[in-house]
Amino acid sequence: MISNRKSCVLLTTGSFNPIHPLHFQNLVRVKKYFESEHQPRWNVLAGYLSPTHDSYVHGKLGELDWIPAKDRCRLCEGAIEHEGPELSSWLRVSRGESEWADGFVDFGPVTENLRDFLNNTLVDEEHVLRYPLCVVYVCGLDHFNKCSYVENMTKQPNMSCAVVYRTGYEEQRITRSIQSSDVIYIPLSKERGKLTDVSSTQIRQHFQNPSASKANIKANIYPIVDEYMRKKYRRK
Repeated sequence: MISNRKSCVLLTTGSFNPIHPLHFQNLVRVKKYFESEHQPRWNVLAGYLSPTHDSYVHGKLGELDWIPAKDRCRLCEGAIEHEGPELSSWLRVSRGESEWADGFVDFGPVTENLRDFLNNTLVDEEHVLRYPLCVVYVCGLDHFNKCSYVENMTKQPNMSCAVVYRTGYEEQRITRSIQSSDVIYIPLSKERGKLTDVSSTQIRQHFQNPSASKANIKANIYPIVDEYMRKKYRRK
C-alpha cells in the first residue's frame, strides 16, 4: 500500500536556458522507476525544477545567450503546462534558488534547504506527514561524472540521489558508486537505442543560425520557448 511506502520529492537544478523536453524526461524516468521498479517502492509526492541564479548563468553564457531568471521560470512553467496533466499534476517550478538575495547557491545547499523546509513545514509544524520526506536530487550521468559532491549527498539524512544515463558519458564511476554508496542509477538499458540527446546550447544555436542546426532540434522546442527565443535573437 502507498501508505507504507517511503515518501519522497524529486529535485533537479540547472540553467534551463532554455527549457526543453529532456529536462523533464529524467524526472519522469526517476518517478516511474521509484513507483514501479525500485525495491522497496517509493511514493513520489512531487517534483521541482529549480532554475539557477542569474549571477551564475549570466557569467557562464554572457549577455547574448543569457535568459533572465524570471523569464526562465516562466518558460519552465509554460513548458510544464504544455506537457499536460501527466506532468503538471506533480511537477512545479521552485523560485527560491533563482531569487536568492545573496546570489548563486550550488545544488547541494539547494537540496538541503528544500529538505529542511519541507520537513519542518509538513512534518514538524503542520503534521501533514508522520514520517520525514526524502529529497532526491536528480541529475544526468554527465553531471554526476564532473561533480563528486553528488555522491556525498547520499550520506546526509533524508537525502538521496538518482542518476540517469546520458548518451556518450562513461559509466565507470557510477558503477563503482552504486556498489559503495546509496546512489541510485537508472541505466536506461532497454532505451539506449532510441535515445535522442538535445541540449539548451543546441537550441540557442538554432535561433542564431537555423540553417546549421540538426533536424531534431525544432521538434524539441516548446511553442512558448520558440516565441521567446525568436524575439530575443531578433533584438540582438
